[in-house]
Amino acid sequence: MGTNSYVTPAPPMPGKAALMQEPTFLTTLQRITEREDGYLGPGIENEYSKMDPANCDGTLVVLRGNTAAFYLYDAVSCKLLRQIKAFDDCDYAEPEPRWDPSNAKVFYYPCNMKLMSYDCGTNTSKTVRDFRSDFPDGAYITTKAEGDASLDRRYWCFMVEDSKNELVSVMCYDRIQDRVLGRKDTGFPDAINWVGMSMSGDYCIVGYEDKAIYTQVFSRDFAHTVTLPDGSAGHGDAALTWDGRDVYVYQNVRTDFISMADMGTGRETRLLRIPFDVNPDIGLHVSGNCNGTRGWALVSTYGAMEPPPGKKHAWMDEQLLMLELTAKPRVWRIAHTQSYTSDDYSGEKNYYAEAFASINTGGTRIYWGSNWRRYSPDYSDAYRVILPDKWPAAMPGGAAPEVR
Repeated sequence: MGTNSYVTPAPPMPGKAALMQEPTFLTTLQRITEREDGYLGPGIENEYSKMDPANCDGTLVVLRGNTAAFYLYDAVSCKLLRQIKAFDDCDYAEPEPRWDPSNAKVFYYPCNMKLMSYDCGTNTSKTVRDFRSDFPDGAYITTKAEGDASLDRRYWCFMVEDSKNELVSVMCYDRIQDRVLGRKDTGFPDAINWVGMSMSGDYCIVGYEDKAIYTQVFSRDFAHTVTLPDGSAGHGDAALTWDGRDVYVYQNVRTDFISMADMGTGRETRLLRIPFDVNPDIGLHVSGNCNGTRGWALVSTYGAMEPPPGKKHAWMDEQLLMLELTAKPRVWRIAHTQSYTSDDYSGEKNYYAEAFASINTGGTRIYWGSNWRRYSPDYSDAYRVILPDKWPAAMPGGAAPEVR
């Protein structure tokens, strides 16, 4: 707990499927992949911080090779089962697999102008909805690989783009009613970087490129807009507070705090100051997936092994930590990632060494990519942390902020 500084350990790389105890924070780590699995390219890891790579019962994991091929792994044995060839029919954008909340064999994915479902048991796909009649000028639907559906997979927010990658519309789709609930074609303040849904499904989230240094939230019919605070354009993710409110947790690039904003009101709460004064080379990602342990979000940090000249390592460098979603939050330090984007601040950067860790929906497993201090370009392997059962209740102060 807390923000004390520790010497970063340098344990040997664990073998595939081997369990090891994290030397500083004493959590249980496991290496999932190795090059001998046969995946293509130099490395593999979870797709991104904003989506859960594991299915609802924790038996299967989808991982993304660093050459953009996707693979299905047995989450128990850590065995590579197969490359997912169903995505070969998708001509545009990333396939963005998103697991069904109750069927452990099924995930959904956008493919050109269709939302598809894939059955891992039968290795077959079927069409959920073809949006070509709704958007005849569209070539593909996408979240730009940074969005997710609502927790129940009922509501989906997609960008529709044409064959020249120009925006046609942003739309919200109801999978249960099988209809488009709303669309917005124009009037955005900037080029759109990504879109997604809040966890409840009440809000569509739109993140912008560079002119708009904020994020916006829309009702499902796009009739109502909430502009989140200035600076909310930093890396972030949707999450739920302990009492079920939709919030967006993000790096505020104006204030240098990790903050959260209520999606209904736009009100911001500062959570944790980022120590850029100690080390300006701190990058971070947020994962808010953990509905099973709501009221917390995962933060993963990254940077070079050697800080800029005249600076030193900060307490949060290259770590996984759980951050409580309340004023004056508790901080639970999970693990050092053993992953560095380069050996020194001026070195060639390895994007896949940013870790971009993701916590599963149940709040029991954390997945991340690590180069384990090896600086080969684009190299990473996938790792996970196995968290203790019912860990929020075991925290000092209990599970919810009102009982502290």
